[in-house]
Amino acid sequence: MLMNRLLAIAVALLIISASLGYAYHEKGAEVEDAKAGLFAVSNTALYCMTDIYALKIMLENNASEELIRERVGRYTYCALMLREASASLYDITGEEKYWNLHVAATNLMDYFNHARNSEDPREVVAENLEVLMRIKDGISEIYHAWGTGNVTEDMTSNLLNLTQELSW
Repeated sequence: MLMNRLLAIAVALLIISASLGYAYHEKGAEVEDAKAGLFAVSNTALYCMTDIYALKIMLENNASEELIRERVGRYTYCALMLREASASLYDITGEEKYWNLHVAATNLMDYFNHARNSEDPREVVAENLEVLMRIKDGISEIYHAWGTGNVTEDMTSNLLNLTQELSW
């Protein structure tokens, strides 16, 4: 009788263990799928901002205020996408590089939103053009390393430091 109970408990524990193992594996697959989606969104947002150099060309060619306002509005949206995706990546992985990217993207979003809503977006962009070109280089470096998974904390820390140099 005791042996039957022990056997029943052992079988129950095996079933529970198998169920938990399956659930854990399934949850792990869901997390990996979420990470893949967040990487794709981040990649798209980074790509969007790799052409910040266009602002310099626009200023040099005396582009209209409306055109500059539209362009910085696009960068605002791309920075918002990057901010949200990198915050989620940080939540999933706990890696500091994603937190740095989140804060840098927040700084960019705030700056571009301010430029878009200012009376003269040309002036706001012109005052920060040198920093924006260095930010473009930092974003391009991260974008190129993103596809191979070689983004480092130094890269994102550098970008964060650059975004803190923006003034408005």
